[in-house]
Amino acid sequence: MSRFSAICILAVLILFPLTAQAQEPQPASGFVPKWTVGDQWTLQASYRDLKNASEPWLPPVRWVFRVKAIKNIFRMDCYVIHVFPQDARLKMQAVLYLAVRDLRPVRVIDIFPTAQGVKNRIRDLDPMHPTPLLNEDSMVPYDMPVFPLMRMTTQRADGFAGYTEPEARNFDKIATYGVFKFKRNVAQTGKQPERRYADSFATYRSMATGESFQVELADSGPTGTLTQLWQEGAPWAISSENSARKIWLVPAGPSKVTPAATPRASQGGAQ
Repeated sequence: MSRFSAICILAVLILFPLTAQAQEPQPASGFVPKWTVGDQWTLQASYRDLKNASEPWLPPVRWVFRVKAIKNIFRMDCYVIHVFPQDARLKMQAVLYLAVRDLRPVRVIDIFPTAQGVKNRIRDLDPMHPTPLLNEDSMVPYDMPVFPLMRMTTQRADGFAGYTEPEARNFDKIATYGVFKFKRNVAQTGKQPERRYADSFATYRSMATGESFQVELADSGPTGTLTQLWQEGAPWAISSENSARKIWLVPAGPSKVTPAATPRASQGGAQ
């Protein structure tokens, strides 16, 4: 082999990986909310009173979400989100550890009052198998889908046309209670935002920077399907609704809320 031929072969071997890498198909882009430490937003939640048929809905509760820090857990950078009520008399809180990359839940700490005092329950979730995050039996409204949410391929200015709905994604959730484990199935479906929600999206137009998304989370629980509306530019779902609760994102504005102290993970206890 001549010296010239050897140089040509070496050049091909060097350039081939670069060419192959450049032509490698990129994953479809999707929507994932992004936050920075110090971000804060408020949700207003109304709950159905199952014990009083004449007054079916209880007075609303406001919940403050605050991004406290970014910490590494299970070798993943995670947002640490402290959720607490504006009314300090309500002793329920939560601390969420959500992966910065795609918000997959890694750890959830539920804080709740009992006859023996305030307790907490720590749930470590499998980061290798992300599933929708549901608040289980807590009042704290931290339900969220698996991200990223699929973008519409084409869209008119009003945001309600040119969209093909994807098939439902099914996830298995394993709930552990003592020595018993129970398996539940949760189906997540992305839908074309329905026209009846147009006014909801319009309320948050000032913070909108892109597309709108409607997501349905259906499981075998008694409250049925949870419908969420997400809007690019908004820090959280602008609304969530099922048969037992209705939740709205409070439009951004001056806040006089003083963050409650973040509970220690070692506070101990089981519900």
